[in-house]
Amino acid sequence: MYRHCGNEIGKHAKKCGLGVVRSYTGHGVGQYFHCAPTIPHYAKNKAKGFMKVGHIFTIEPMINQGGWEDVTWPDDWTSATIDGTRSAQFEHTLLITEEGCEVLTARLEDSPDLCFKI
Repeated sequence: MYRHCGNEIGKHAKKCGLGVVRSYTGHGVGQYFHCAPTIPHYAKNKAKGFMKVGHIFTIEPMINQGGWEDVTWPDDWTSATIDGTRSAQFEHTLLITEEGCEVLTARLEDSPDLCFKI
């Protein structure tokens, strides 16, 4: 079930002492880029639907050092936590296959290493 994504993300975040913003979700990718299903990233969500072969969707949690409550700045783009703690957001696109799941946005073995020291 799609709700299992949020259960796993939420469980991992909680184990690390982190929060997960609830306002933002993953989404289906189809004829329209943002389409059903809606995929919450937090535990005990009520997302409906089952993953089936051929489904393409994103997971893009916003993980926080503090609480999950968020606020959007007046620029209507920037998002932050209400408590002002540090946050990080990332996105991956997944394809359900006969063999399981393929991460379409995964790094390739020959991807350049973009890590650097300051």
